[in-house]
Amino acid sequence: MDQKKKHNKGYFTTGEFAKLCGINKQTLFHYDRIGILKPELTGNNGYRYYSYLQLDSYNTIAMLKELDMPLSDIKKYLNTRNPHRFLQLLEQQEKEVEEKIAELQWLKTFIKERIHITMEGIAASHQTIQLEHRAQEYYIITEYSGGSSDRDIYPALAEHLMFCHQDQMYSPYAIGGLIPVAQDFLGNNDYEYSHFYSRVPPADAPDSQHVTCIEPGSYLVAFSTEGYESLPSLCQNLLDYADAHGYRPGSHLFEDALLDDMSCFDFDHYTIKLSLPVCKKQ
Repeated sequence: MDQKKKHNKGYFTTGEFAKLCGINKQTLFHYDRIGILKPELTGNNGYRYYSYLQLDSYNTIAMLKELDMPLSDIKKYLNTRNPHRFLQLLEQQEKEVEEKIAELQWLKTFIKERIHITMEGIAASHQTIQLEHRAQEYYIITEYSGGSSDRDIYPALAEHLMFCHQDQMYSPYAIGGLIPVAQDFLGNNDYEYSHFYSRVPPADAPDSQHVTCIEPGSYLVAFSTEGYESLPSLCQNLLDYADAHGYRPGSHLFEDALLDDMSCFDFDHYTIKLSLPVCKKQ
């Protein structure tokens, strides 16, 4: 069969068709062997010829494969295809695409927030106190009544995560701790938590009854770029600063790790942010 004549009728050799599809010839050979996309014609010399009409078939197969549909399932569909089954297939794939988009959107939010947190940690200045104004924020908060040892804290953190996950809430932020201001920070190496929390992106907040809304407000913030060891004195510094500058402190400090195990080798190099909600004294 004359190859030029085939070209005039809209046929392509395997190499030409593979180039149009952006794949290699071996992929077409494989699809031919398993019966997913066979050439429309095979010449007496064994050459395979594909029709331009098969480009649409290839594009659909490629789309299904991109959506992780196994080749065996694609073949099963092709062996029993009809317009109604094709419509059902497309509707199912549309649903799966929407789920993937939602998942990718969450991953985008996660990455964006982690970039923001990391940049804040890199720019942090050790023990510098500043005033910060925050918009409305959303948190999942769980109570804690244990001690300050890792043996008590780690199981409580795991329980907090399980509580968040059972409500289908996944936060791009590290778990934080609420530190009551009504404790003695002077001369102590430890301090007590009353709650643990996970900050929730605003888009996810209305979906759960367990989310606590914290209204916009002002915070005195300070950073430790030397891990947790200096935090008790830093807590006291914030309280002293608030008193000296005419601020009334809230009942708890917020403790957030900005640079942690994913960006630092050990606890001594973590960057921790302490935030004390304040308002001006009357």
